Amino acid sequence: MKNNLVTRVISMCLLSFFSFHALDAQNDLTEEWEMQYLQRQPPDKILAAIGVRQGMVIGEIGAGRGRFTVYMAKEVGPSGKIYANDIDEKALSYLKGRAVRQGFKNIETIKGRGDDPRFPDNSLDMAVMVLVYHMLESPDNLLKNIKNGLRPGANLIIIDPVDRLIDGEFGIDRNKPGEKPPTIKERIEKSAREAGYELIRTETFLPEDYIFILKPIEREKRINAGEKIRDEILQSGIEAGKKFFEKIKTDTLHYNLSEQTFLNLGYEFYGRRTLPEAIASLNMGIGLYPKSWELHYSLGEMNLIYGDKEKARESFKLSLEYNPSNKSAEYVLKNLDEIFDQTHPKKE
Repeated sequence: MKNNLVTRVISMCLLSFFSFHALDAQNDLTEEWEMQYLQRQPPDKILAAIGVRQGMVIGEIGAGRGRFTVYMAKEVGPSGKIYANDIDEKALSYLKGRAVRQGFKNIETIKGRGDDPRFPDNSLDMAVMVLVYHMLESPDNLLKNIKNGLRPGANLIIIDPVDRLIDGEFGIDRNKPGEKPPTIKERIEKSAREAGYELIRTETFLPEDYIFILKPIEREKRINAGEKIRDEILQSGIEAGKKFFEKIKTDTLHYNLSEQTFLNLGYEFYGRRTLPEAIASLNMGIGLYPKSWELHYSLGEMNLIYGDKEKARESFKLSLEYNPSNKSAEYVLKNLDEIFDQTHPKKE
């Protein structure tokens, strides 16, 4: 009986101890289920290492419920701002509520796509990804689109696990004969080259994570691919434009090959009322961004105007597949035959 009472008292004391510290942690921004990351990734050390300061505007990719977001929001202060991006609307809704509860007025959530965080153009002093990159099958397009939000001189910070943790998570055996999977550093170096960055520094003071600091190639040094392709097409025809595109399509160090570049090019030719050229331009963009719902939707519009109903239908279907909330594509698909007949009346 006495032992049972002692056990209960000890249990109550332990419960009070952990509850107190959980509450204390919450007052210090970290919520109870995030405690496992607090020691692994001490926010104060990381923010100091990557250069977060008062007044900065930072975009976080894959912010989730805001574990790291709130610490950056505290560090940048009321004069700064955090754009918290994710593709999970429920997580972003939670983060909105969390920001109110914890008193932050400098956090704005943005629902993005898997390949585009949709940050405001030229708005960020820094972009940050925490435990996101290694989960992505095709990260290069995402990195390319992040650049659109970066101001000149801004860095992209990627915080990702060391190789032994990634290997354990994905069942990778580096000793298996015939297999040489790239290290996380090798993967990021490759993505940097493909997406137009240079890896300028790697911090290794965290036992379980690397901090990779990437800087974009200065935009002033990058050529507008759309203008060059347009000039080739105007001077020598569509096939010459396609040939030039094939020559430069992987050269993101020297050419701006963003998704928006090809949308702009397509609509410029549409404005000229040269639809074959517009269609060719959008198809080039889709070659680089095959899951871009905007490129597919625009191609659907061009094919519809051009008179190719079935190609238009295929493009609108793909646009809706890659963005199920695209109500315009949904409407057009439901009424495509009627719309086509109205816009292309049969000659008597």
